[in-house]
Amino acid sequence: MLQKSSMSKTLEVFFDNPMKEFYLMELSHFLGLAHTSIKKNLVQLTRLGFITEKIIKRGKRKFPVYKSNIENKNFKKYKIISNLSILSESGLIEYLEEKLFPKVIVLFGSYRKGEDMIDSDIDLFVECKKEELNLSLFEKKLKRKIQLHFKEDFNSFPKELKNNIINGIVLYGFLEGCK
Repeated sequence: MLQKSSMSKTLEVFFDNPMKEFYLMELSHFLGLAHTSIKKNLVQLTRLGFITEKIIKRGKRKFPVYKSNIENKNFKKYKIISNLSILSESGLIEYLEEKLFPKVIVLFGSYRKGEDMIDSDIDLFVECKKEELNLSLFEKKLKRKIQLHFKEDFNSFPKELKNNIINGIVLYGFLEGCK
């Protein structure tokens, strides 16, 4: 695993909590980094459009509050990359390969699109015979429920679900869309 910079650690907080607003000192305490370092990161992330800054008044003082800019294309793009990295580091895909011997594993849904929220699950299509697996260790690591969608034949899915899966990301194997 690669060491993460303070910038990537800061951005990760916004990826994990896209609807939450953060104060500078809150982020500093949460990440265990100096507030001066966090402030530089926030200025840069605001400039890049990844986050937005809003000034709120508390009493006579004004404080900046920062929030994910979920409409920004680059925010979504980097969130997808972050999601894929986290999923890869978890070991889940290798575990599924070893236990199920699937033809293909496809990530789809909100987690694939970078539109996931803190309570979103991870949707994986697994082309093989359905088996019961204990995924609690991976759900704890990923801090999300994992939904496995099993089918031995991809073409037997309803059209809408097939399109959703086709627009997913193949993590293992080869997806055969037409026969």
